[in-house]
Amino acid sequence: MSKIKNFVFDVGDVLIDFRYRDHMRDLGFSEEAVEYLSEHMILTEFWHEMDLGLRSEKDAIEHYSGKMPQYSKEVEIFWKNTEDLVREQEYSAPLIRAVKAAGYGAYILSNYPKELSETHWPKFRFLPEADGYIISALEKLAKPDPAIFRLLTTRFGLELSECIFIDDNPRNVEAAKKLGMEAIHFTGYDMLIRDLSEQYGIVLG
Repeated sequence: MSKIKNFVFDVGDVLIDFRYRDHMRDLGFSEEAVEYLSEHMILTEFWHEMDLGLRSEKDAIEHYSGKMPQYSKEVEIFWKNTEDLVREQEYSAPLIRAVKAAGYGAYILSNYPKELSETHWPKFRFLPEADGYIISALEKLAKPDPAIFRLLTTRFGLELSECIFIDDNPRNVEAAKKLGMEAIHFTGYDMLIRDLSEQYGIVLG
């Protein structure tokens, strides 16, 4: 019999599509700018510092414009138009409802910058379905730091050994496993449903 009592979901590229390349294309950026900004703005240590709540959007504009003066206009346009940077997956709210209907708790553990969370999270249809959530920037902690996982225990009273964690980042998955959590590397909704059934005997829906 499964010991799992709670699901813990990542948000970016699990419950939402972090569509930064398509968003930049929607804003009219050249393909060269899209690829350069993806590498030198999105996939950087500075972005992780925003996840940690150590940097603001104002800091980001100043930092990235200084690092990439040739794209200072694009940097400013990007940060002034972040509403459509992400899109909620159609399966997300029904998935969490199915988890709850099957008798499990449903929680969210997300690396997310503070101001972006204020822009995006109020619109997420899945959020009211969850039993609780943790946003990295509000805690000054971010995955894969074990301390942010332990907040699930101190804040919500969860036993980590009774949780299954679902994240698209293999480093975060490994960090969860080291703390005694079950964990699945998310590569797509259909694969998740199959893995839950085949590995854990959990059938949703």
